[in-house]
Amino acid sequence: MTMSCSPLSLRAALLAATASLAVPAQADTAKAAADAATAADTAQPAQPVAVPADSIENTVFGGEEGDEIIVTAPRLAGQLDTDIKAEAELDEAAIASYGASNVSELLEALAPQTRSGRGRGSGRPVILVNGRRVGGFGEVRNLPPDAIAKVEIFPEEVALQYGYSADERVVNLVLKPNFRQIALEGEAGIPTQGGRFHSELEPSFLAIGEKGRVNINGGWEHRTMLRETDRDIAYDPATGRAAEAPARSLLPATDEYKLDATIQRSLDKVTDASINLRFDQTDSLSWLGPRNGDANDPLTRDSRSRNLSGTASVNGMLGDWRWSATGNYADADSRIFTDRNAGARDRFDSSQQSFGGNANLSGTVTEGWAGPIRLSMTGSYSGIRFDSRSERSGDVTLTELSRDTPSVFGSLTVPLLDPEYDVANIGRVSLTLSGQTQKPSDFQSLVNWGASLNWGVTDSLSLLASFNSDEAAPGIQQLGAAPLVTPAVTYYDFQTGQTVEITTTTGGNPFLLAERRRDLKLGVNWSPPMVEGLNLSVNYNRNVSHDTAESFPLLTPEIEAAFPDRVTRDAGGVLVALDQRPVNFNRSENSQIRWGLNFGKSFGQSDERGGGRRGEGGPPPGGAREGAGGPPPGAARGPRPGGSGGGMRGRMFGGPQGGRWQVSLYHTLRLTDTALIRPGVPELDRLNGSATGNNGGSNRHLVELDGGVFYKGVGARFSAKYDSGSRVTGGTAGDLHFGDLATFNLRMFVDLNQKPKITEALPFLKGSRLRLAIDNIFDAQRRISDANGVVPFNYQPGYIDPLGRYIEIEWRKSF
Repeated sequence: MTMSCSPLSLRAALLAATASLAVPAQADTAKAAADAATAADTAQPAQPVAVPADSIENTVFGGEEGDEIIVTAPRLAGQLDTDIKAEAELDEAAIASYGASNVSELLEALAPQTRSGRGRGSGRPVILVNGRRVGGFGEVRNLPPDAIAKVEIFPEEVALQYGYSADERVVNLVLKPNFRQIALEGEAGIPTQGGRFHSELEPSFLAIGEKGRVNINGGWEHRTMLRETDRDIAYDPATGRAAEAPARSLLPATDEYKLDATIQRSLDKVTDASINLRFDQTDSLSWLGPRNGDANDPLTRDSRSRNLSGTASVNGMLGDWRWSATGNYADADSRIFTDRNAGARDRFDSSQQSFGGNANLSGTVTEGWAGPIRLSMTGSYSGIRFDSRSERSGDVTLTELSRDTPSVFGSLTVPLLDPEYDVANIGRVSLTLSGQTQKPSDFQSLVNWGASLNWGVTDSLSLLASFNSDEAAPGIQQLGAAPLVTPAVTYYDFQTGQTVEITTTTGGNPFLLAERRRDLKLGVNWSPPMVEGLNLSVNYNRNVSHDTAESFPLLTPEIEAAFPDRVTRDAGGVLVALDQRPVNFNRSENSQIRWGLNFGKSFGQSDERGGGRRGEGGPPPGGAREGAGGPPPGAARGPRPGGSGGGMRGRMFGGPQGGRWQVSLYHTLRLTDTALIRPGVPELDRLNGSATGNNGGSNRHLVELDGGVFYKGVGARFSAKYDSGSRVTGGTAGDLHFGDLATFNLRMFVDLNQKPKITEALPFLKGSRLRLAIDNIFDAQRRISDANGVVPFNYQPGYIDPLGRYIEIEWRKSF
């Protein structure tokens, strides 16, 4: 049955559709809806209806005698067109419930959902804006969440389709088409134990219009010094260190200045261009101890870092193919002065320039037997120039490093099965193959390849399997940075069971090898149709690496046996110096299972504003239907099951109404975590007594909980993190135990623009938002102790977490 819809029939269909989302569909309900639509058609001639593209969610409901009424609408402009299912989606109300001030804060709050289980990349997800590549994170970091209509979070495999490697998840930001805001934000914070004060001031301007957007941000941030005397630290009377405490800092005093500007323009209907410029400078001052025994005259470390960066990008369409080109340049300079006794002063200067560009082309190669075969190709070049000068006691060390790396990357996605093309009836199956070759100028050629299989079993259930083989060169600073010597560093010596002051040497190691790694991932993503707004995911990851370049590990007896030339002891066996420059581990392996859920719903929606709409927890259970035979080969296709649905959620006739609650829970279970430092040395098991870092071994369990509620301008978010701790065996004083740690954070905020009684009484509060944040509510500290229950000196809470419970208040006003 084919129907033309008048305004009345469309309204009747929509009412029936929203009702079907609020309660289980019944045959008589669907029949009544169809009858109502037919009656409306007879009452008024059919005529065109203009409906906003983001106002209707694809919906299907039954009619009489097996017929169907199909209401479809385009997806929200800017959503991703991909066969792989989004693991989470946030609408405007869900975004507002996080109480974030910018995209950087929002991503920090979403970290449990955006963190990759592969642990290979920078930790930050790949960012797209309106489904397109951007020049860099700088383009979006300062965008206010108010300007975002939707956030989509996809697994790592989607990155391949946009010319990136599959080691980070993908976050797509769908911006509102028209938005303008001038804002001023001020923050102040202090730990409840006192000793340090933090203040920040940030002005910003954003305008999004038909032709593009302009975003300008500035900022000044100040933190006072936190000294040892500000914390309750227990000293050994025999060392005399208590008298030195006034001349030592736990955290430096810092001042940061920044200026950031982004301009993005639409050159024509299909071509966009953008440019981003950023400058920041950070000055810091630390106290290292008394000069010549005088606690009133501290030795200082004075540093300044300056960073200037810029990116430019342009993207558009070439027929049915999307193309993009990006260029970038960054200059990072630093200067460090370190006092020594007798008036001497060490100096360390470094300068790094990084530059490069890439070009990406992606589109449909041909129409296959089960859908379009898509190709993404990226050619890129990156260059690094690093210079440093280290001056110590009259000795000068110069370092000049450079690397040029051209590379080519490609991925091919081939649909294998699709019932819409009459190819099997077990869901949609697609295969993605990827490959990359790189040629660093100071290393041999590197080859990476991978494959991923995506099976959309149903509209609400998808399975993923992928394998990647990568080669990576060490960073040029890992290879050749000038040595930096730091005296009077407190360090726990496992061999003697004492905390001592040593001299450390950091810098580069020119003998590092290239890393070879193999990653396997198996994943399941399910949105149960019987529970609106719930999304479940389970992922298994196994990573195996050879010749990994690592910072020098914690000096356990095993590590000292493997690297005896890095350790200096005096005649009495006391540790006096340690060379901490990076080393290669022969082999590392880890595996884990990470499962989690996201559950969220809207509430308090008024009927005339589209009451009864579903939450934002995932795609609609039914999805959109396109007819029994599917589209003809080469025809444009509607939203794919497992992709992102359209947006009747909270945007039916305006902005988000009513309230929103959401909760996410993720549990990471580490199955294995081992490292073979060198052949002939026992393998380290970081889950069972071995360690390669100062924070102990690996935690078997990591649990992350986040939840919040937002209603009529008032919101609260609660987050918690549990780390099961670890132990390190083999020391003279017995095992070193790193206890469990559970921390809880709270955010409370109010949008005063939605409180007219307050703004009428105090007009200057119009456009304001207040936020109170409490980190580590219960001032939890990890207890680290030896076999006798004694806390080693440098593992006291004042050293490992000097801030503790921290309170911050923020006021943001938009004009």
